[in-house]
Amino acid sequence: MFKNEYQGGPFVEIFSAQGKNTGTKWKIFGNPSVIGKEYDKEVKGFVFVLEGSSQTNKMQLPKETKQTLGLIQQFLVLQIYVPLGQDFSAELLTVSV
Repeated sequence: MFKNEYQGGPFVEIFSAQGKNTGTKWKIFGNPSVIGKEYDKEVKGFVFVLEGSSQTNKMQLPKETKQTLGLIQQFLVLQIYVPLGQDFSAELLTVSV
């Protein structure tokens, strides 16, 4: 997915809610009405919001399970806000090439 993109800089942003059609690269599981993006005043930008159960409402990148992201960066940084008392889960799969 990103293997043909320029990755020579200090970072590559793959999960951003900024701009139009930001969720087109993602596979969405669950009811589309509870998954969306909204403007957050604290962040001063758009964020993805998934409401309801983390077991049924999910976002997967890339869309196709047989496709890889092809990232070559040394570090992976996630910036996530989970309200107190809310369910959260993340699954990361890595492959060494």
